[in-house]
Amino acid sequence: MLHQMSSTLTIRRRTEGNVEVMALAGRLDAATSQDLERELNAVMDAGVVRIVASLSGLDYISSSGLRVILAALKRLKKSGGDLKLAEMTQAVSEVITMTGFSRIFGVYASESEAVSSFVP
Repeated sequence: MLHQMSSTLTIRRRTEGNVEVMALAGRLDAATSQDLERELNAVMDAGVVRIVASLSGLDYISSSGLRVILAALKRLKKSGGDLKLAEMTQAVSEVITMTGFSRIFGVYASESEAVSSFVP
């Protein structure tokens, strides 16, 4: 399922087993973070507790974007779930590392590794 959120953020969703994979492309910033927040909330409201955010197409992430993924992680943890990050670009990886988010989130080189890291 493809959701064109704005001119600068695209979110593709698909389900692999009991894991929702959300592939983000473009920029996750103040202008687009509400779009991602809406998508994440819709997925979590539907009862999904295992999410992988594939970031191979994400060129930029701002503090607004970081806040959205952190809020989703906290909500998922309360439900016994998790949000894992996969396939980060160099620019996004630097931000995730610099902010300490790499110690909070599971970070994986590939989508398949992130998906299979969830114990069935």
